[in-house]
Amino acid sequence: EKTTRPFLRSREFLWQEGHTIHATYEEAEERTKQMWRVYRDFAQDVLAIPVVSGRKTESEKFAGAQDTYTIEALMHDGKALQSATSHFLGSSFPSASDKNNELHEVYETSWGLSTRIIGALIMVHGDDSGLVIPPRIAPVQTMIIPIAQHKEGVLDKANGLVDTLKAAGYKVKIDDSDKAPGWKFSGQEILGIPTRIEIGPKDIENNQAVIVRRDTREKIVVSLDE
Repeated sequence: EKTTRPFLRSREFLWQEGHTIHATYEEAEERTKQMWRVYRDFAQDVLAIPVVSGRKTESEKFAGAQDTYTIEALMHDGKALQSATSHFLGSSFPSASDKNNELHEVYETSWGLSTRIIGALIMVHGDDSGLVIPPRIAPVQTMIIPIAQHKEGVLDKANGLVDTLKAAGYKVKIDDSDKAPGWKFSGQEILGIPTRIEIGPKDIENNQAVIVRRDTREKIVVSLDE
């Protein structure tokens, strides 16, 4: 699509959504708030997106809803992006049979999160060098980049780090291509991989490696024993 915001304004997008009906007002209201909290915690704790969360005003709530709860993600420019909503629709549906086969009013909820959240993720974390992916959802959490890999022992040590980190539960890859280290660094940044680990002859001699964060570019020297 010829658009500058493909995840925000596209002709087709995917939803994760749900619709429920409940026997009582209280059950439906609690489910509405529960899903609102699920989306809020997912955005903040997994996607690392800061949000303002709360109940929409009467003029902004979903048409026909009694209450609409929202999470609004905060962008770099200070604008807010509606990222998920949960609606308490009240008893607008016809009566339904309960477990005793008696007709009663039912109370409905509706809630959803779309692929628009990917756009939020890109805008909140991305920078001029490209994508930045939070570690909890990154398909590769760290890229190991051997320095002067043609020298004896460097690739062996780097591959040993891969095995160690995978055994500890991390999603790890190694860039042992023939490209220059600077090229590899740039590639890792564009892909948004949260960290890279640099290891070369001098590091091996000092029993250390250098970890570089993608978001802050902070370099952290750590002992290989750690």
